[in-house]
Amino acid sequence: MMRLPPAFTAFVALAALARAQLNTQNLVSPAATSGALTGLKYTSVGATGTYNQVTNMVPGTFPSCTVNPSCVTQPKQISGNLAPFDEEMTFNFRGPLNLDNIAVYQPAGANASSWAQVSTWAAGQAPTNLVFMNNLGGDKSGEFSICGGNSQSFANGAWTDATTAANAEIAKGFLDEDHEINIMTSQTCADSPCDGFSRGTANHGWAASKMLVVTFNMPPSSDASKVPAIWALNAQVVRSAEYGCNCRGVGGPGGCGELDILETLVGADPNQGISEVYSVKGATGTGSAAFFARPTADKVTYGVVFDVQTDSIAIQRLTAWDYSQKTVGRDVIDGYLNAPAMEVSFAKGARKRSELQKARGVVGGHRRRHGF
Repeated sequence: MMRLPPAFTAFVALAALARAQLNTQNLVSPAATSGALTGLKYTSVGATGTYNQVTNMVPGTFPSCTVNPSCVTQPKQISGNLAPFDEEMTFNFRGPLNLDNIAVYQPAGANASSWAQVSTWAAGQAPTNLVFMNNLGGDKSGEFSICGGNSQSFANGAWTDATTAANAEIAKGFLDEDHEINIMTSQTCADSPCDGFSRGTANHGWAASKMLVVTFNMPPSSDASKVPAIWALNAQVVRSAEYGCNCRGVGGPGGCGELDILETLVGADPNQGISEVYSVKGATGTGSAAFFARPTADKVTYGVVFDVQTDSIAIQRLTAWDYSQKTVGRDVIDGYLNAPAMEVSFAKGARKRSELQKARGVVGGHRRRHGF
């Protein structure tokens, strides 16, 4: 057996150390894994089971709008790592929020050694493969009926109304406390069929493994009932009716998947944000003793990794992010997945969402203010 010279062995060790330092160079140090968190990791995410996939919406006729069933569904079987979070997801934002940058990275091919930047946006600039949307469909984009309500629409530059085309107005980055938006890719369901039922203005989300990086703050609310949040939804939810006929579920009997990344709850400490995950398995999250600090003043950056390979989701607060970088090495992704974090197993038997709300003394929890 050939023996490597000590100098070469030392070089390899130094190179490995350098890679390890690079992999975590943007992580907050020292990490906080309890109380006010800087990192959270969900493990054993993938589920085997079914959720109720929407296949049609029958709005009925005004004034009664009575039809049964109006929300037509059928069971969809899922299984495997990250299921159902390996399906297309959309990322959602509720104000008050100042958004500076958004980027999404995905593996560049099967078992890729690098993840490519597939979508990006900076405040005051035109986005790339990223469309701002909201639920105000009607005369400008999307559709509206008295019985069926609003579909999705293209959001205007102020994020307060609909507009006629995708990104027809440049977004400056402020989302007021009375509105919500979500982001999708620029590929429409007319370009390529989407999974499940969709209506009006409908676009694809990001499937399989993905990493969202976002820089933002959440300024104080003028009304205690209007609090900010960032969350991810199965894209089917917004393509049907986010606040009505959808596959969302509330964790057991579960739904098609939602991750609350940082949500300030009505009735809870307004300077704290929780994280929850739920699907057909049920629900779990940070609980009553751990939280992410609400960034009311200085901008913060978070990276959120959905990884099929390790069947895990990691949320890490970062010190900085270079949004000009077009690729991220798999070793960097692994660095974020393996970094110190509060670890929460999403194994069978996870708590129901209602139990999580009771643990924090909150009734109602996830409150959306707009409806379809």
